[in-house]
Amino acid sequence: MLQARLAISVLFLLCGLNFASWATRIPDFKEFLSLSDAELGSILMGLPIGSMVSLPLAGWLIARYNSKIICLLAVVLYILILPALTLISSSLFLFIGLFSFGMAGDILNISMNTQVVTLEKLTNKKTMSSFHAIFSIGLMLGSLLGGYLVKSDITLELHFYLIAICNAVCIIGVYSYLLTDSKNTNQESEAVQAKFKLNNYLLILSFVAFCGMLCEGAMADWISLYFKLLPNLEGLPFTIGFSSFAFSMVIGRLLGDWAAKHISIRNILMFNGILIAIGMSITVLFTQVHVMIFGCFITGLGISTIVPMIYSQAGNTQDTSPAMAIAAVSTIAYVGFMLGPVVIGFLSEYFGLQHALVLLIILGILASGISKFALSKD
Repeated sequence: MLQARLAISVLFLLCGLNFASWATRIPDFKEFLSLSDAELGSILMGLPIGSMVSLPLAGWLIARYNSKIICLLAVVLYILILPALTLISSSLFLFIGLFSFGMAGDILNISMNTQVVTLEKLTNKKTMSSFHAIFSIGLMLGSLLGGYLVKSDITLELHFYLIAICNAVCIIGVYSYLLTDSKNTNQESEAVQAKFKLNNYLLILSFVAFCGMLCEGAMADWISLYFKLLPNLEGLPFTIGFSSFAFSMVIGRLLGDWAAKHISIRNILMFNGILIAIGMSITVLFTQVHVMIFGCFITGLGISTIVPMIYSQAGNTQDTSPAMAIAAVSTIAYVGFMLGPVVIGFLSEYFGLQHALVLLIILGILASGISKFALSKD
């Protein structure tokens, strides 16, 4: 099982590394294609749209075939798409490239999370949160590597080809150690029908995940701008709030598996919502920079374990295959991730960014309340 765990860990690391590698090069594409901010924002929607389209497709593919082979398919797509992005010469092709990139990312997302559910069943241990921590580590490493390569004037082409080669070497090394899913006799019919079989429990989990992902998307896209607007950062970079948030996400996810062993999912999700509300209250109500940084840290802790906990729970429901359950919950949750930045931007336009971020406080309270009153105590 140790070899399987290491193999799955590599997939989560690659997923974070790939996304961060793209994110660090967004300014290059903006400059090369001479895009305005509005044009860039519209083109960037290609990635989440591709992710949304692929979520039910990934669930169907895994339920019909196996998450092991779909993990391979997703990484092969990354290997092809990353070099292809360097050949793009128009905004239309960039949108198509990002749509494909988003599809590859979420096919890998669903398949590798299904691998974790299989591992949890074989070992009878909760490990989902620690794997999501590895994704966050990959995200941080990719960001640091991308920043270093950009500063060193390494070309976009060389950067993406190196990441593609890294993907190829890693999948060749770990593929044989990935797990084969246990198949239900009715799994093929589930692959067709499961999207219509969201029971009340999965709907509740989906809504809590929706709140958490909306908060995560909003923090990722807006918290640095919020800090940039501060009159006195005391010599700190304006990304310090997001850095604090990202660091606490890693810590929270590393502690998540321990929490899952000792605390019920209901109480964990209640506590998550409370932390989000407290952290964002500190961030928007105080003016001292170091206090606001601490608020971002608390918010990250609150958001960190919502998705891994809910994926683990969804993957262990009795009446739906793990892949389809995770895909169904992810589809609803990912709507929140897509809407978060857009809703905050709309509210900020009319009420100011500080007041717009109050929405995250409301969502934290809502997620906590739903968890308390709608989930069982088990």
